[in-house]
Amino acid sequence: MSIKNLPFDEPFHLSQRISCRAGQVSSMGLTKPNSTCDMTVLAFSEGESVSEETYAADMMYMVVEGAMTVALPDRRETLDCGQAMVVSAGTPHAVEGPGAFKMLQIGVG
Repeated sequence: MSIKNLPFDEPFHLSQRISCRAGQVSSMGLTKPNSTCDMTVLAFSEGESVSEETYAADMMYMVVEGAMTVALPDRRETLDCGQAMVVSAGTPHAVEGPGAFKMLQIGVG
């Protein structure tokens, strides 16, 4: 796996690598295509979300700015900046925020 779109050998703020745009969900891939791991940083403007989806891979979500909610079949979990959550492969879920937010999504499987 190779990392792309990020500086090497120097610190950076992941939240500053992508911007929220009104009425949009913006994304930037951080890895070259790979069958075992996929990393993407996403920026959601206020009111935007990803409807329920099911992935073949385990998915880790980490909030890098703002707050977000992961809606699972039986409950909703709210994550604040710096918190992360792993959703098992095959589990239907959705992500949304009370306002604009940015997250790192890592799929492994």
